[in-house]
Amino acid sequence: MTNTQEQQAATAESAPAAADPRPGRVALWVLGAAAVASLAGVVYSLYRLTGMADGLDDTGVMLLANSLFSPIIVTVFAGAVAGAVTPRLVKGPQKALAVLGSLVLGVVTGAIAYLGFGVDADIALVLGLVLLVSAVVGGLFALPRRTVTVVAGLSAVLLLLAFMFGRGFYEAASSVSLFSDPLDEYGALGTAIPFIAGIACGVCAFLYLRHKKAGVKLLGHLLAGAIPGAVWLVSTVLAQIGVEVLLNVGLNQVAPLDEAFLALSFQWQYNGSMTALFAGALCAVFAYGFLLPKPAKAQSKDARKS
Repeated sequence: MTNTQEQQAATAESAPAAADPRPGRVALWVLGAAAVASLAGVVYSLYRLTGMADGLDDTGVMLLANSLFSPIIVTVFAGAVAGAVTPRLVKGPQKALAVLGSLVLGVVTGAIAYLGFGVDADIALVLGLVLLVSAVVGGLFALPRRTVTVVAGLSAVLLLLAFMFGRGFYEAASSVSLFSDPLDEYGALGTAIPFIAGIACGVCAFLYLRHKKAGVKLLGHLLAGAIPGAVWLVSTVLAQIGVEVLLNVGLNQVAPLDEAFLALSFQWQYNGSMTALFAGALCAVFAYGFLLPKPAKAQSKDARKS
């Protein structure tokens, strides 16, 4: 009897280590390549859209403010990826290396943004600092001990970014509106797309964890499914702060119509991020409860009771 208890204790001690697999190299390479490509693309697009050889006028400042959310959410995502990849490349404490990786990425991104808008020193400084802080905040998402859960959530964030890109591409390329009024279009898209994106992100996170056979419990699935919406929500907060600072630095006065447009835009971002957060988390939890088989121990206990 004593030997059996000792064996069970030894098995319980070794179970967490055995059930803590590392994410595959393919997933890390895909996330790293996607982070670099999306970050380079969005910073370049921002410069092409608003960059002016003689500096930004009032219209350019408003364009920059309205376009600031995209580079911020991509930088948060890239910072999280850097935080997850760096401990795999360099030996040392995982949390310290995660913060260091995101910090280095933020410094590089902020410096590139500063040089791109260097004609307007104040605006360039604000933009560089906003992207630096965004990368460091993104690195905080890589701090959980189980990297496989973080990578599952970041894979879902990549899917969320694809949804956002597709929505923007549709709005830019479509010349025929499916709705009779722009506000009706705003309301329909603002309600449906975040919910659909959240469900897709929750399914993506669950499928990754199931494929890895990581042995992640309920809270791990909840975290992985909630990461995309959390990244979206944090990016919205950073974007709102960055826009306020940018407008205070670059403009003497903001037109009421521009203020109303920014308020409506941020309202949609907050509502969409929270919808995606809860939809992704609940979808991952439901998938964990209904699609994963019961553990062998639970089945044996049920058989004994019967």
